[in-house]
Amino acid sequence: MSDVINSVSPSVESPETYLQFGDRYLAANNLPLALKNYQRALAINPEFAAAHERIGSIYHQQGNFMEAITSFSKAVQLNPQSLESQLGLGNAYQQMGWSELAITHFQKALELHPDRFLAEYHCKLGDSFKERGRLADAIDSYERAISTNPDYVDGYRAIAQVHFQSNDPEAVNTIYERADNHSSELLQAKDYNALGVAYLQKISSISSDQESLKEELESKAIACFEKAIQIDPAYADAHCNLGSTFLRRDQLKDAILAYKEAIDIDPNFAQPYFNLGIVLNNIGKVDEAIACFQSAINLVPTWAEAHQYLSMLLSRKV
Repeated sequence: MSDVINSVSPSVESPETYLQFGDRYLAANNLPLALKNYQRALAINPEFAAAHERIGSIYHQQGNFMEAITSFSKAVQLNPQSLESQLGLGNAYQQMGWSELAITHFQKALELHPDRFLAEYHCKLGDSFKERGRLADAIDSYERAISTNPDYVDGYRAIAQVHFQSNDPEAVNTIYERADNHSSELLQAKDYNALGVAYLQKISSISSDQESLKEELESKAIACFEKAIQIDPAYADAHCNLGSTFLRRDQLKDAILAYKEAIDIDPNFAQPYFNLGIVLNNIGKVDEAIACFQSAINLVPTWAEAHQYLSMLLSRKV
């Protein structure tokens, strides 16, 4: 391809020609040659907005965000109507943590091209709102992402994340129900596992005299972990969390089975060995507990608490 480029006669040289060559190299993921051709286009016409935009995209892909901002800014200056340049500038500012500037350019892109503003872009705008603490605006953007594409699972997850951070698992459950009602294929085991963990964390904010509420939250957590396992039976983390919830309810046999299932699925997962060691020690199976703590330490040698339990049990045996 380089021989073809070098053989182009002066009579047909144009910024558009080099832009086309650059686009071909960019499609082939040959960034250096793509960049070279875009720069050739600018050598002919320094005011060629499309070449500045493409160069900005390459810099952004390479992680050179300040250079990307410079190129996208020039492109926007030359062609303020360009969706790609406005979005590119918004993305680059977002990567630099300059959320207000990112919001400005995402909103400008939305204003200019509402019909081409994809669900992904609505989520990016929402992320910048969330970064600035404008949670209502963030949720509105995420809702527009879902409205634009009801199959866009990241829109549902983005709303859920806002509620996770607010320690509101019921609101998370509501958005999950919406996603599931639209399509049972959208959410994954990790989503329900995270919701189950949120229900358990909610318990820590409940006063000690609200036993019935704690039991209700535990039941909801169990349902979430079981849903995660139903979706992905080989999801070891959900089995481990299910075991811990059973342990909270003194359902020791169920807890032991859940921990052992997690270990069978992933023998290199240290947490269920440790948890199982605690249960086995509590029911007097000291030798088995020692083996579990040793296994946990073999996997995570720096685990101080596992070392403490192991040392305590070994000293008792002596």
